[in-house]
Amino acid sequence: MEPVPVKEITARVAVLQEELARKDVPLALIRQAADLYYYTGTLADGWLAVSPAATPLLLVRRPQARLLEAPPPWPLAFYGDLKEIADLLGTFGFSTQGPLGLELDVMPVGFARRLQKIFPQMTQQDISPLVRQQRMRKSSYEIGQMRRAAAILDQALEEAPRLLKPGTTEMEVAAALEYRLRLLGHQGLVRIHTWNLELFYGHVLSGVSGAEAAYTDTPSGGTGFTAAFPQGAGKKKLAMGEPISIDFFSCVNGYVVDQTRMYALESMPEKAWEAFRLVEDLYRLFEDLARPGVMAGDVYQRLWQEVKDRGWEEHFMGRGADRVSFLGHGLGLEADEYPLLTARFPFPLETDMVLAFEPKIFLKDIGMIGLEDTGRITPEGVEWLTTTPREVMVLKGQD
Repeated sequence: MEPVPVKEITARVAVLQEELARKDVPLALIRQAADLYYYTGTLADGWLAVSPAATPLLLVRRPQARLLEAPPPWPLAFYGDLKEIADLLGTFGFSTQGPLGLELDVMPVGFARRLQKIFPQMTQQDISPLVRQQRMRKSSYEIGQMRRAAAILDQALEEAPRLLKPGTTEMEVAAALEYRLRLLGHQGLVRIHTWNLELFYGHVLSGVSGAEAAYTDTPSGGTGFTAAFPQGAGKKKLAMGEPISIDFFSCVNGYVVDQTRMYALESMPEKAWEAFRLVEDLYRLFEDLARPGVMAGDVYQRLWQEVKDRGWEEHFMGRGADRVSFLGHGLGLEADEYPLLTARFPFPLETDMVLAFEPKIFLKDIGMIGLEDTGRITPEGVEWLTTTPREVMVLKGQD
């Protein structure tokens, strides 16, 4: 296990303390897994108490032994019942008067109500926007972890041409790539912030299954092979003459990257090639537009205008009511971080934001045509972290 540098963690918490002071929040309790890891470098069943006026305190129910053997940079206090944490906070000098900062965008209502009984003198305040905005811009350490994740994803995709054969199922290809990724260092979990958004870490879709919409807010879906999880690779067999997409996450030390690449056995329909040429042009346009200081909404609108001008709006980012409202999403400890490449995202792009750009076109009776890459915003433009050649790899196949 590779520890997060202590200087990195203390710097992150210092920023949060400044924001809490600016908002007059005397106490915040951090619980959500990605946030807890971000501010402590560890995970536990517990809370990080943060105050502008006190040293942070990690309150832990379990695992106690592991944290005693490898303690985080903050003092530890152990509890057995949630009702004990108010007294523990008082013992360590935390104020329990005024607003109580919580991650209310994801915290279950039941949990929030229990905390209201434990801290009856405090009003609950949502600090999720503060945390998400802080995490939006990545440190050099974080970008380094994402480079590692991108490298193993590129390496795993080198196996794809060997796996893609007529008669092989989507699931067989997906399982082989997942196995390869785990051996290379994928941690086996991709965290999602959005409530009830369920994702595995890879979709292999071929032909018409690529145009199958998901029940989740994602462009491509696939059928899966059970009604309990109807997305991703299914039992469909690869066939010649149809587009095949491989859309995989990779995650190293908590940090996620995302990449989609296209393949075909022998050939694809001409309409699919036309769609792919549009995708390539959208990449070039995005690279021209994406600079620090530019509003994400302006980039989104310009890209959509290009699609409309060329007559492809019916097919872009889904079809009809199944169309999604974004062209890209931030990445970091979660796969749906800020910034969001949407019409109304309220913040400009900044240096060291990292996002996945994913223009995708859905053709009835043909499938999905698209690419996705993880890129870092720099003053000079986009630095792509995922580097597998951006092309349709046409492979020889035999029935």
